[in-house]
Amino acid sequence: MAAIALAMAMATLAGACSPGLDTGAPTRPTAPPPTAYPTPEDDPLGGFTPEPINWEDCDVLECAAVGVPLDWDDLDGAELELAIARRPAEGDPRGSVLVNPGGPGGSGIELLDYVFLADPFDGLRDRFDIVGWDPRGTNGSGAVDCDAPVDDFRTLDPSPDDAKEADELADAATEIAQDCERAASDRLAHISTDDTVKDMEAIRRALGDEQLSFYGFSYGTALGAFYAEQFPDRVRAIVLDGVVDPGADLETYLTAQARGFDRALDAMFDACGDACPHGGVAELYDRLADRVERSPIGLGSDTLGPAELATAAISATYSPDGGPAFAAALQQADDGDPTALLSLAAQYYSTDYTPYLAIECIDQAHPMGDAEWAAFVERLEDISPRLGGSIGNELLPCANWSVAPVEPRPFPSASGSNPILVIGNTGDAATPFSQAEAMAEGLDNAVLLTHEGTGHTSYGNPCVDEISAAYLNDLELPDDGTVCRD
Repeated sequence: MAAIALAMAMATLAGACSPGLDTGAPTRPTAPPPTAYPTPEDDPLGGFTPEPINWEDCDVLECAAVGVPLDWDDLDGAELELAIARRPAEGDPRGSVLVNPGGPGGSGIELLDYVFLADPFDGLRDRFDIVGWDPRGTNGSGAVDCDAPVDDFRTLDPSPDDAKEADELADAATEIAQDCERAASDRLAHISTDDTVKDMEAIRRALGDEQLSFYGFSYGTALGAFYAEQFPDRVRAIVLDGVVDPGADLETYLTAQARGFDRALDAMFDACGDACPHGGVAELYDRLADRVERSPIGLGSDTLGPAELATAAISATYSPDGGPAFAAALQQADDGDPTALLSLAAQYYSTDYTPYLAIECIDQAHPMGDAEWAAFVERLEDISPRLGGSIGNELLPCANWSVAPVEPRPFPSASGSNPILVIGNTGDAATPFSQAEAMAEGLDNAVLLTHEGTGHTSYGNPCVDEISAAYLNDLELPDDGTVCRD
């Protein structure tokens, strides 16, 4: 499952403390040029130099486009325009902090409405432009837009009970894969993490910053880690919050998520507080799951079936302390009103599906063909009987994707980079804490900050925010192994 509930969670944390922004930013002093590569052949971008950014006002932000090659192996070929925006520094700017919300497929431009608004980041906002961009293949950057068959696919039972349901699910998934090939055949082979990491370097050059400062959430941690691997001497400061496993194939990645979501769901069942029903929340959930298998609850588009129930459960685990609200939503659905559960599912579906799908299908090795994929999902269901089908079959179109995934990447070490701050949340189901530990261990120069909390990522915890703000602002790092608590 994608980390696509991040922006919603951040809006809840930061929405009440948004300061007014000065649209007239001071002029940035010219940054010294980065150390030149000896020859274009030594440069991972082949000597590519982007045009300087021409910023234009767009409400409280400034917006622009950065032109990059569609194919980084063909610098003279077709160009792709990356949509980019910044919240200008409120004082004299020292540089930029680039941000990415994860997904993959989340909009870095939309993230600017939420990120770094809390008090610990006052100094950062004063001295740095906060810059977001829409990664290639998403939103305003040549989005892979083939969503027409998606709504029908999402309503189908992700855990088929018979051959008919399995065939319907496979046929709907294949229709999405074919529609994406028709709509975006020119882009599907050029939207991997490797391509986006090169885009990040092109953006740094276009901004005129000598080195990159970056805060990556969830899938954005892979972007940050692989950027540091490919451009170690260009790293000023990188924060990795909610760490994905950069060396995992898709089955390993989703297996870890299945275990994490299953544990998180059990914890929510136990944390129902005053909303605990007679017999417990687990019994209520299972009874409701059996009921919607036989007859969905609701009418028309406001119908709760097996797919919507599982998606609502996964969505609920992204929010800290959501146990009582989830228990209440289950009880309301059992009483005939599925509105609250459908709202949870809609929050998970709030980011465009096909850009996320297209990146996942190409970015990691995965089972090919319906039979191999069905066997893989069966293994996930053994781990998480309630959620395994939804977790695995969300990406079922990858089984018949038209573009083969990229070659596996070695785990990044980022040898020679400046220190990197790795943040792991012990209660994070989407990106389990063990992955943050592995990242901090695998990188040559990293500090692990542990957050003993719940929900997805650690942004919004005051202790975490103070530490990450001090690092991004003044390069002050905590002791390795420092612990923040909710």
